[in-house]
Amino acid sequence: MMYYQVYLEKNRGLYTYVDEKEKYRIGDSVFVLFRNQKQVAYIIAVDSRKEFSFRVLPILEKTDFPNIPPLLVQLARWMVRYYVTAYEAVLRNMIPRDLKIKKKILYSLCLPVSSEYPRTLLEYFREYSSVSRATLRKYLSLEEIKQGIAQQYLIEFEKNRLVWNFEKEKVGKIGKYFSQREQILGKKLEEKFSKVEIHEFLEKNYLEEKNLFETGLSTFRSFPQATSFRKVELNEEQRKAVSLIMQGEVSFYLLKGVTGSGKTEVYLSLIRKAFQEGKGSIFLVPEISLTPQMVERFQGEFQENIAILHSRLSSKERAEEWIQLYHGKKKIVLGVRSAIFAPVQNLQYIIIDEEHESSYKQDVNPKYHAKQVALKRAMLEGAKLILGSATPSIESYYYAKHGLYQLLELNQRYNEAKMPDIELVDMKEERDLFFSQRLLEEIRNTLLRKEQILLLLNRKGYSTYIQCQDCGHVEECDHCSIKMSYYASKRIYKCNYCGKVIKYTGRCSACGSEHLVHSGKGIERVEEELKQYFPDISILRIDGDQKGKQFFEQAYHDFLQEKYQVMIGTQLIAKGLHFPNVTLVGVINADMILNFPDFRAGEKTYQLLAQVAGRAGREEKAGKVIIQTYQSEHYVIEKVKENDYEGFYEKEIEARDFLDYPPFSKMILIGLSSKNEEYLKQKAEEIFQMIPKNEVDIYGPMPCLVYRVKDRYRYQIFMKGSRETIEMYKKTLRKVLSKYQTEGEVRISIDAEPLNMI
Repeated sequence: MMYYQVYLEKNRGLYTYVDEKEKYRIGDSVFVLFRNQKQVAYIIAVDSRKEFSFRVLPILEKTDFPNIPPLLVQLARWMVRYYVTAYEAVLRNMIPRDLKIKKKILYSLCLPVSSEYPRTLLEYFREYSSVSRATLRKYLSLEEIKQGIAQQYLIEFEKNRLVWNFEKEKVGKIGKYFSQREQILGKKLEEKFSKVEIHEFLEKNYLEEKNLFETGLSTFRSFPQATSFRKVELNEEQRKAVSLIMQGEVSFYLLKGVTGSGKTEVYLSLIRKAFQEGKGSIFLVPEISLTPQMVERFQGEFQENIAILHSRLSSKERAEEWIQLYHGKKKIVLGVRSAIFAPVQNLQYIIIDEEHESSYKQDVNPKYHAKQVALKRAMLEGAKLILGSATPSIESYYYAKHGLYQLLELNQRYNEAKMPDIELVDMKEERDLFFSQRLLEEIRNTLLRKEQILLLLNRKGYSTYIQCQDCGHVEECDHCSIKMSYYASKRIYKCNYCGKVIKYTGRCSACGSEHLVHSGKGIERVEEELKQYFPDISILRIDGDQKGKQFFEQAYHDFLQEKYQVMIGTQLIAKGLHFPNVTLVGVINADMILNFPDFRAGEKTYQLLAQVAGRAGREEKAGKVIIQTYQSEHYVIEKVKENDYEGFYEKEIEARDFLDYPPFSKMILIGLSSKNEEYLKQKAEEIFQMIPKNEVDIYGPMPCLVYRVKDRYRYQIFMKGSRETIEMYKKTLRKVLSKYQTEGEVRISIDAEPLNMI
């Protein structure tokens, strides 16, 4: 007998059950009795205990639902430990739950091995069930065929066709039924044969049974395998990178390539080769809807053999793609962070494009980072992990410099395109708060050349707040401790934390005055100001409030076809876009992120500016970048101008080392929230006192920078220490916090890899 810990979907916990006949395995979806109710459970782990203080019930039977692949179960167990979270939070990311999946049974003819004929011939019959004499003559002589018929190894059917005789008395029945079919659904076979006969065929291994899961969306089908790919001529740097990854013995690679260097061609070459060898790949991008070019490239290469997974899929579409991957009918995944859990068979590569992007970090439980999960999955499955970026995260580049990853570099732009010329403008010397004279001059020249322009300001809306000149009132959110932003396009105030919306009347809500002053410019205001200088230009505005995959796809195609002259956007426009006619990029205010109280502020600023600068001059036309700043002497801004990532990294890593921040330490952020402010303060202090402090730096409890969100007050406790110490403290935290996490009054969340300290 085997004892297993199983996860119950409804009760969201682990319970012990016994496998009396030892016929189940890790990952199986099974039925168990729980409080006299039959429930679905997943086998998670072996329970090694030999004695129990309670009665252990048996596992009843398998369900009609797919199993969790055993290696993904191992990944789930690791995530529960590493991220100090619950199985319920992890498993809901691994298997689609929103759709009832139906099971069908498929039967295929199972031919016995015979020494009379070659294995290749037997396999031929296994696939085709019956063949013509003419086809068989390719393998056997006429005398051998006659001898086979005489000895009844081969049986003749109508139209001069032959089948393999696996048992003479059965050929006239089931053998003939399969002679024109490769596979038969169970219901169809049961129309011709009794369940007793089918069971006999299965017992004697004359039939092979397979479970087929359907989502109810469409008929389960095999997609045509791509047999030819477009030919791409890689340059020397790209060929070297592909060769080193394919032939290398290490598992983890960092591909650092300047913007426009052709990293995508390297990725495609690797995935294409793996696909031709029957191996799978997972390719992650920060945001699907913002990378229509990437989607089109992959669909053009692999047609229907690729599964595209992202948050805008319906539950049925997501389940359909999952099932195709589960059965190995699709071998390639293109998706956002949650695609790291896709059940890809025979996984060869995990590729994370723009690996520095914060969108790979999930900010709700489980608070995992797709990069860390990918690293662990690659280790479990013997796959290779490739991280790609023009501006790698400080941690990734540090690990590459110290041999944990193999560093590969692409230092030249594809097709010999030149890097753009970057110019800084000190806004302290300008009168206009929005546009320097230098940027206006370049915009004018670019428009005259009929070329296109990107303008970046990483702030949505029209202004971040409006203040009354008469009484000083500023509109604040009733539910969050935050000023409300003004959106002129919709004439509303909006809280960017809870989403509350108030209609804008043009009057102060406190005193009724019309003397309102706008502060903190957003991209709507930039658009308005630009039209004061160039009234007739066509402008496309892009920000996170414009919803829907269709909007971004249409916007991309419209701008590519030059229906617009200028694109104004937030950081969304810095991500992977390729517009051949864009020759000017303007950054309205380079200092916004730089002034955040966050030790990663410099890194985020460098990455954003370098990435958006890389949108200019990506083909034969020269590119120009104008960066407006009030801190032109800051080392981050200077290194962007010089296109000197290495110099920036050296400055940044020196500061990290001095302050003992990652990669020189690991951190944990404990978040606490409650609607009862005084009770929260009391419990936060109580929890803080219960945590041992002898081996880590621990700070708090302290109010969050945004103190109240959705009527809940927020505190945090921050811990920092060595990797080994932090891993040890995770066990301690689980014990300390377990009693509080069941309380409804105080919510507790643990972030084992915090990126956002606000």
